[in-house]
Amino acid sequence: MIQKIKNCKELIPYLKNIIEDEGIEVGIDDSLTPEKLVIIKTDDYYNGLHLSFPPKSIDFVVAVDCACDWYVLYLLELKNVNSPKKLSVKDIHEKFENTICDFLSQRFGEIFMASQYKYKDIKLYLVSDAYGLKGKYSTYEEYKKIQNKRQRIQGRDSLRVDFNLGSKLFKFRGKIIRISYDIPPNPIVRRIP
Repeated sequence: MIQKIKNCKELIPYLKNIIEDEGIEVGIDDSLTPEKLVIIKTDDYYNGLHLSFPPKSIDFVVAVDCACDWYVLYLLELKNVNSPKKLSVKDIHEKFENTICDFLSQRFGEIFMASQYKYKDIKLYLVSDAYGLKGKYSTYEEYKKIQNKRQRIQGRDSLRVDFNLGSKLFKFRGKIIRISYDIPPNPIVRRIP
């Protein structure tokens, strides 16, 4: 799959070496060689079509070769905002929906839908520091655990965006998936053994 994507003339101009947009960067495991992954700048692809109204799409689709025709697929939307209120959950859901239904299933379905490629996992992430957590917590999960304790004490729902983000279920290649939130440089793109 990786080589097929790298040889696809329509995608070659949109292949990248790093996962960075709007000053937000996602890490790549140091042990992952360039031959084992491909990074596609999806929104640049749609903008390159020069449509009057290009469909909304996420920033990156990353495929990682886990061995023997098994892959992990990362779908990543990167947002540089300073408040969770500036995250439009509706827009984010639309971007993931369009990427899954149009980019992966239709336009490049001969690659991503091909039965010879099997997915160990498909991960959907919104990556942002909207909560101002970078440097304070190692992962968003650590922050959530602390925030859940505070919510019980204070009776306030400060994770509403997180809940709304994960409330929509997506389906791709028989897997039911939902969007997770994380802070940069997480999630670290890696192989799944």
